Amino acid sequence: MNTDTKFFRLLFVSPWSLLIFLIIPVLVILSVTLHIQLPVINPTKLILANNASFAFIVAFRLFWYLFRGGKTIRYSNAYGRPQSAVSLRMPRIETQQLLSDAGYIFTPDGSYGEKKDYGYFGSTIFYAGLLILLSVGIWDNLHQFSGTLLDGMGPATKLSRIESYRRINKGLLANKLDTLPQLVITKQLFPSASLPKGATEVSLFSDDGVEQKRILVPGNPISYGEYDIAMTKMIFEPQIVVKTLDSVVLFNELVKLDPLVQKRGVYSFYGLFQGTYIGGGVYYQPEANNLLVVLSRGDTKTVTEMAFQVDQQVTQGEFVLSCAKMGQWSEIHVVHRRHKGLLVIGGIITLFGLLLRSLIRPKRVWLEEAPEGCAVRSAGAETNKRITSIRTSNGI
Repeated sequence: MNTDTKFFRLLFVSPWSLLIFLIIPVLVILSVTLHIQLPVINPTKLILANNASFAFIVAFRLFWYLFRGGKTIRYSNAYGRPQSAVSLRMPRIETQQLLSDAGYIFTPDGSYGEKKDYGYFGSTIFYAGLLILLSVGIWDNLHQFSGTLLDGMGPATKLSRIESYRRINKGLLANKLDTLPQLVITKQLFPSASLPKGATEVSLFSDDGVEQKRILVPGNPISYGEYDIAMTKMIFEPQIVVKTLDSVVLFNELVKLDPLVQKRGVYSFYGLFQGTYIGGGVYYQPEANNLLVVLSRGDTKTVTEMAFQVDQQVTQGEFVLSCAKMGQWSEIHVVHRRHKGLLVIGGIITLFGLLLRSLIRPKRVWLEEAPEGCAVRSAGAETNKRITSIRTSNGI
């Protein structure tokens, strides 16, 4: 294999060529952040293909560094050769001898030499750590499962059924959900000073009927086999009905109310709605079962307070408002657990290798015959300092 070609050096040696594998992840992140549609069918598979290609290149580089690690000459003399040279008034063979005495090892023709450095070991472990990160990430992406469902007090919900989830995200090799339990919500706790986002008391039933009673608090997932089960938030869904005074229905749909980051007065939940003829927003105070409905029609706004009662209607201006029913849900998130420990280990190894490589630079030298001695090209602080010392000792 010819390792001195520009293609080989660009693909398997140069650190800058690795940056190309950051383009696709950055574009996907920007598309999500800026809500821009990428011209691809499946961004997840695109990232997976990108990372697999990245891992292949990193694996080859790791193998190459391990293979070259035991050799006397580990770097390619065609790579990293400085453009400028300094002149020494001594024969090349004499300069080579001085450097050999200082620990430099030369190629048979004496034109190139290097001194062993721990920075090479840093590059090796950098690629080893990076390969761990990529391999674990690819494995987790292939086997990932993430599902979100809304559930309330009532019959058991089988978490093992795909149909139970409103949104799912599955990897190509995702495991079946057979090990997941049935979930029964026994109590929903409203947001309070001690539980700012509320909580949900649940019972988990395995296939053999064993029950586990747990409390789901947002931000604190519980483990169940290979999965984490968490409550993300509490959601209310009132069915808001808006009619005119002569009973023409302007709006009759469920409105999803999410928790407010900061309360507006006594109200802690809010949701927007938009119908064909009218739009607005709904605030809700679950502790007192009170609703605040803001209607917008053209330039006119109507604000109405009402208590949730199925048979209650409130007339405000030209509208008749009612709440036909109220759904009270806990948003449950089920996710296949990732190997975070291995990712942390891979990250630490990668950073350690990068730090070692950054602090300890290669010690390399190129010697060429010159009319009045030899021309020297050097790389690395220690080599540059040694060449300067030789020049000084020769009165140059």
